[in-house]
Amino acid sequence: MYLEFFGMRELPFTLTPHTDFFLDLDGHHRALEVIQLALESGEGFIKIIGEVGTGKTLLCRRLLNTISDNFVTAYVPNPFLTPDGLLLALAEELGLDVNHEKGRHHVLGEINRKLMEIRQSGKQVVFLLDEAQAMPEESIEVLRLLTNLEVIVR
Repeated sequence: MYLEFFGMRELPFTLTPHTDFFLDLDGHHRALEVIQLALESGEGFIKIIGEVGTGKTLLCRRLLNTISDNFVTAYVPNPFLTPDGLLLALAEELGLDVNHEKGRHHVLGEINRKLMEIRQSGKQVVFLLDEAQAMPEESIEVLRLLTNLEVIVR
């Protein structure tokens, strides 16, 4: 219906936001600038909040498409995961093939090695967690512990 009436080639409103339909409104533009400035200055955590449908996921995807080569990105669209599930998702996003049967300590060690390798190459890792409010407290603690590595490497 929309396609024919508005003369469009593809549907603009789908479940997964399409960055080609990003409308650079003032609020979105400012949010992207704040995120980029925070990333360049090495901020540990950045939180974007807003009502449902205001474009938070679209901002994540836009950032992924426009971020500089100085960053390695890992994106988890739904972090409602156990601590082990979150670590496995991060490992997968970083291109690691880990044996989860060896336990959390092994997976965490592999992630830490990869993060240090990336850091030593002069790059930073950006871990984007969409819908982070759904994370269980135990998973948030695992994420917090991962950030301790940043303090060691600096």
